[in-house]
Amino acid sequence: MATERLIDDMQSLYHLIRRASHPIHRAEITPEQYWLLRLLRRKGPLSISELADALGVTGSSVTTACKRMEKSGLVTRERQSDDERMVRVMLTETGHEQIEAWQQRRREILAKLLKPLDLEQQATLQELVECILQEAELEGQPVLTNKEQVWTKEKP
Repeated sequence: MATERLIDDMQSLYHLIRRASHPIHRAEITPEQYWLLRLLRRKGPLSISELADALGVTGSSVTTACKRMEKSGLVTRERQSDDERMVRVMLTETGHEQIEAWQQRRREILAKLLKPLDLEQQATLQELVECILQEAELEGQPVLTNKEQVWTKEKP
């Protein structure tokens, strides 16, 4: 019974954080654009067809989304010099900054939620969360920190 309540409470906490911080829920971006930006951040520059395959949508749908995001300054599209048909899409500095702003908002929300806990309670919670994450890792679940999720620009 206690486990069921804990599971319910953890789900409620997850949804609370997500609703308050997620750019889709805040009507800042469409779901397709959000996943496209996340993919570019994680993988780096990709072709339109690679993006379409990864997102499970058509190339024309990705092209439309990329054009909108290019107008917003979040991505750039570049034709390849060796094949004019091939277009690579990459995050701009503004795109990276926008994603970082969303992540910062999430961190601020979490910090606010942790405020009622004293330092000892926060340390206990930290130990418990680390225990859960270690077990997930042992079971083969990908557990990444924010720093590990960030794609770093390739050096020319």
